[in-house]
Amino acid sequence: MDLGRHRGLRLAALGTLLAAVAVPAAYADPTPSATEPPPASVTDVNRSLEQLQAEAAALQADFAKATIAYTKALKEAQAAEAAAKKAESSATVSKGRSDEERRRLGVITAQAYQLGIPTVMGTESMLWSLAPVAENLQEIADRQTAITQLGNTQVSQYQRATAAERESDRLKGEATTKRTAANQAAAKAQELSNQVQQKAADAAAAMADQTADLDVASALSQQLQQTRNQQALARWKTYLTEFAATKVAPPAAAVLKDPAKLPAGLGPLTRRGAAVPGVASVAVGGRTVRVMSAETIRAVNQAFSLVGKPYGVAATGPDKYGCLGAARVAWQPYTTLPNLVGKVYPDYQAVPNAQIQPGDILVMGSKSLGLVHIGIALDNGEMIAADESKGAVVVTTIPDNLYAALRPTLGAPAKPQVAPVATSEAYAFRCGNTATSYDVGSGSWTWPLPDGTYEIGTPFGQSGALWSTGSHTGQDFPAAVGTTVRAVTSGVVRVEHPAWAGNLVRIDHGNGLETLYAHLSRVDVTDGQQVTAGQQIGAVGTEGNSTGPHLHFEVRLGGDPVNPMPFLATGSASTGWGGYSNGMIPAGKLCALGSGHMLRCDAAAAYLKLASAYRAQFGKSLCITDSYRSYASQVSLYQRKPSLAALPGTSNHGWGVAVDLCGGVDKYNTTQYQWMKAHAPAYGWLHPAWADQGGNREEPWHWEFGNPATT
Repeated sequence: MDLGRHRGLRLAALGTLLAAVAVPAAYADPTPSATEPPPASVTDVNRSLEQLQAEAAALQADFAKATIAYTKALKEAQAAEAAAKKAESSATVSKGRSDEERRRLGVITAQAYQLGIPTVMGTESMLWSLAPVAENLQEIADRQTAITQLGNTQVSQYQRATAAERESDRLKGEATTKRTAANQAAAKAQELSNQVQQKAADAAAAMADQTADLDVASALSQQLQQTRNQQALARWKTYLTEFAATKVAPPAAAVLKDPAKLPAGLGPLTRRGAAVPGVASVAVGGRTVRVMSAETIRAVNQAFSLVGKPYGVAATGPDKYGCLGAARVAWQPYTTLPNLVGKVYPDYQAVPNAQIQPGDILVMGSKSLGLVHIGIALDNGEMIAADESKGAVVVTTIPDNLYAALRPTLGAPAKPQVAPVATSEAYAFRCGNTATSYDVGSGSWTWPLPDGTYEIGTPFGQSGALWSTGSHTGQDFPAAVGTTVRAVTSGVVRVEHPAWAGNLVRIDHGNGLETLYAHLSRVDVTDGQQVTAGQQIGAVGTEGNSTGPHLHFEVRLGGDPVNPMPFLATGSASTGWGGYSNGMIPAGKLCALGSGHMLRCDAAAAYLKLASAYRAQFGKSLCITDSYRSYASQVSLYQRKPSLAALPGTSNHGWGVAVDLCGGVDKYNTTQYQWMKAHAPAYGWLHPAWADQGGNREEPWHWEFGNPATT
């Protein structure tokens, strides 16, 4: 795909759409041009960015698949080599033992002959026993005579010697077999290594080609977001104009609480046959127009006034807003929301999702994760929210992890509403931002299908009309109908039957992590069942929207689908932010540290504060050797240091939240290192446990941006 083609035309087309639209007064006229849909070029831009991201995800999945196969083959080769060496060592020891037993027999035989002791050993056995010492028995002229004179006392030694000889031959044969297997495994590993090297070169070249396109697509996507903001505002203005034409003054919230006790001239608003509390309707000229309270109209207007404002963690305005800060400003002064999303849920009446109305407070999260995001509802499945991944207050789609819709104008809930307890992982999902990394414990995952029963099929992120989202949200594994499907790790089951999946098993692993297993021909578990890693949960099928027998496997974090392959490969994964793939973040989305180094902007700001404190302490700048690492550079490093580098696409360097330091920090127990351990966490910079002295991989120089101690 050539994203650069017609870029000027696309930018020109966008320019006609992006004029600023003022925040509406209660009865402002709509802007006619803003109600029109964007031209095809704008939607093409959106697909172009998604296509670039899908291509990057597919390429990374393909590379991960190759490295998984190589890593597995390398481990098998190492195990085979160790087994061969062990067998060869055993064979050598056994051969020495056999030779010693045979030498002893030869000496005893020679002595027996010299003493004239009779024997019952046969001729062949006699000659075999004398062979090791025959060169010292030249005086034995007639061996046939010696045979007849040996005694029965030598038979036991002969039996020991022959048994040792047989064991030596057996171990020698076993060693030869294992050496052959080791050589074959080494050859296979070398072949796969060559394939990985070639894929690495191809991946680096492909990613390099995409960089310029991604920068342009990202800029245009940002303009597309502005267009979406304007279109939502235009729709809201259209509603206000229609409402103003009814000549009905916006009622107070208290008047609309009970659909059975509405003022004269107003009727209930129904959704799916049920009256919706907190709103009403009025019939004018054969049309039914929704009637909203004055407080709700004010809240939505105020929410629109914040659109475009920059995002700031926990910010409350007026220049920046966090997700809760934006929602709080929208509903003031009618009500002041509590200071935590989890505290909002118990205070306001929840309404069914089918009855969501503009102005409703939407809280996102799950029972296993806690509540992590909040927004103000609009029509068309949209909301206004301060979104960390987009860096601003924006109009966005209501996410799949919607936990509840709350209507402040209905007051306190009729029944107690208890919010789920926030877990340690909740912070990573704040305000619409997918976690940058997620560790599920190396080695704690098993593959969803037994070895040898499946192929690697359609990868995560591939675009196409087969999927309602426009891209593939999981990893497919073609396999025969009836093939055992296993839980990749422990969790709690929920069985579902959506049209697209037919039979679906969803497993909640806690802390916002879920796995999905679709198109099953058989389900072997029940709702609420606790399962363990490797436990059979069903069988491969082709139910639902399927083109053939396969398992569609998904990993979701905080409700967002992410690439499953790095999880299967390493037991952990980096999953991104802002919709970008690891190592494929446009320069415009990063912030500079100086000397060519860049990080995600919040990490960069924290790093510069840390560097300032370091300079005040030591009188010199904090020494840095590496920061944001593109996918191409990750691949290059992996080519050179496969045993040390992270699997490309899983490194936190690729998310712009990791640095490698020098100048004394790169050595354990130095004054500089100890100062960093004591003070860096206050700025959000942590030394991961795996990099500690005595950890999985000792790297004193590696530091990652995490949860600041003050948050």
